[in-house]
Amino acid sequence: RVGRPGQATLQTSVGVASSAERQRLGQRVDKTVDDAGRAAMEKLLVQENALSELAAIKQDARNFRYKMMVAERQKRITLTPLYAIAKALLPSLGLSQLNIAYYASLADYYTIYDLRRLKSGQCHLYLLCYAWQRYRQLSDNLVEALGYHMKRLEDDTKEASMRQAAQIHVERQQASPRV
Repeated sequence: RVGRPGQATLQTSVGVASSAERQRLGQRVDKTVDDAGRAAMEKLLVQENALSELAAIKQDARNFRYKMMVAERQKRITLTPLYAIAKALLPSLGLSQLNIAYYASLADYYTIYDLRRLKSGQCHLYLLCYAWQRYRQLSDNLVEALGYHMKRLEDDTKEASMRQAAQIHVERQQASPRV
């Protein structure tokens, strides 16, 4: 007969395994990320007038207007170095997309103060996962905005050409002699 472990034993086993995995990932991130990458991540955690760069990056655009899209593009530019690191590092860590999404959600959940208090490897892992997801989301937002503006341009052009065609038709009818 095989006995099932009790809840406490199971919780302890899962806790030890997840702690060991977090430690493994943190060590791999610390070994892989260079000084420039660390500096880029630390820059996101600097508090400036109670709104850090990371907090600004977390804000979503309210609409597709020019100023909002310029801000979205700037956020994407800010995340570009971290995305490049994440693109190279995350596949080698063997993380699933759900794990990446989970770690990214932790970077979104924790305050900047909390992130700074974490071990550097763990904090950097969360930030890289967040940069991976947010960069892709920002790219999607920009593509969606482009589609929106192209559709508006197409609709406006179509409407203007219809008006012009109607005007030409009226002018031709007025110019032709009636029989």
